[in-house]
Amino acid sequence: MNGIIFPTLDLFLYDLRNGLGDSQEEIDRNRAYFQKKLPETVHPFLFQSDTHFEDEYVELLAKPNIKGFETKSEPYPFQGYYYPVRLSDVYSLVLDCSVNNQIEPQPAQCFQELKAEIERRLNGQTANIGQTWMVSGWLPQKEVNTEVNSPEDIAKACYKALMPDSNWEQDIEGQGKFLGATIFELSRYRLVMHEQTLSPETIEKIQENQHVIIILYPNKATAEKSARFYSDWLRLFCYRHKILWAYGQSRFLKQTIKNYFTAIEEDRQSIHPNQSKYRELERFSKILIRVQDTLNNYTIDLNKLSFQSSTLDINLSNYKKRLERIEKKSESELKFLEEFAKLVEEKYQHQMTKDSENLERGLKLLENTTNAVRSRIEVAKAERDRNFQDTFAVIAVGWSVGSFVKSLNKLGEDKKDPLRVILDKSPLIPDPWIQPGTQLTYTLIVAIAAAALTWLVRWLWRRSR
Repeated sequence: MNGIIFPTLDLFLYDLRNGLGDSQEEIDRNRAYFQKKLPETVHPFLFQSDTHFEDEYVELLAKPNIKGFETKSEPYPFQGYYYPVRLSDVYSLVLDCSVNNQIEPQPAQCFQELKAEIERRLNGQTANIGQTWMVSGWLPQKEVNTEVNSPEDIAKACYKALMPDSNWEQDIEGQGKFLGATIFELSRYRLVMHEQTLSPETIEKIQENQHVIIILYPNKATAEKSARFYSDWLRLFCYRHKILWAYGQSRFLKQTIKNYFTAIEEDRQSIHPNQSKYRELERFSKILIRVQDTLNNYTIDLNKLSFQSSTLDINLSNYKKRLERIEKKSESELKFLEEFAKLVEEKYQHQMTKDSENLERGLKLLENTTNAVRSRIEVAKAERDRNFQDTFAVIAVGWSVGSFVKSLNKLGEDKKDPLRVILDKSPLIPDPWIQPGTQLTYTLIVAIAAAALTWLVRWLWRRSR
């Protein structure tokens, strides 16, 4: 038989209370998200104790306000309770549901109904950091001439009822002994973020994180003794999910930063060396502004990546310490739970460190790109200024010569003036060579000719350098 007495299902939920730099408005929004998981009758009391800047462990409902429930549904009458807690920057909820019968063994299939009851009470709400299912109960005493399945067979049947689409052989992480009970850990973790994901609204858009603990106690006394470990499990699972949450966030940040790098490279390649003319100055300036904005975003997200790496490190340390405490407190060895810490060290922690180092190098390359674009703009500005100065000089020469010609109408009073003599004898100059109607025309012609000659001389001089 695969029966289990007083089958109990606990769901450990974890929601973000506040992140780095969150305003009071954002904290209130997180609170509203969390309290949707609890009955409205407890909402007025839920955050009365949530008033300090940092609190490692705060029960959000005092004992008189703890919300319990009972149902008379058939074939499984249920009983349970809500236990909300603040763990520093995280809100946690334990939603407990049991078959209200501590005498008769129940089939493992009852965990399907227990799960449905819990999900119904959550009103479709999910955790935005992570969650763990804990299956527990005690095994019936073996009777004479009665065949009893092994704890592993019973655990497999319970897991199948809880997660119908899962695979025990693929998901099993290990098993051990806890207070004389047989304990199993099963998990499934993988990234599900698409390559073009721009802004995932929930953690489920980034990763799949399924975690199940099954504890089969040898008797009722041992099961009751285990109640004093709930706060330890609550913290341990919290550290685990914050580690995976930080790693998932780092994957999204890495993808975003790589997109920034690509965008800046595309802008750099759009500037051809032969295009650095003053006519391209406006386009260059727009590119520089766009590159600088992208570079600022790159730097911000790179700092966020470093923050997620620190979050992972802190919670990994806390995970190890809490696990050691549980082992010492229960006088048990839970070596299989240590495998998660090893995986984090060897894979997630190492990968995040290398990503940060590589993206730091990328930042230096992008800063060089920005400086190159800025240099092109300076060259374009210098060319524009030089052309302006040249144009002004040419116009000034033409204007000076034209003004001189205009002043020649005064020569008519002196018949012996050398310039007057030359102009009178020139076959190209009509006689009389200065008339009231043609004075302005000749002035403009002379000014334009002088300006053109000046421009030609400057151009030839530059070509000869």
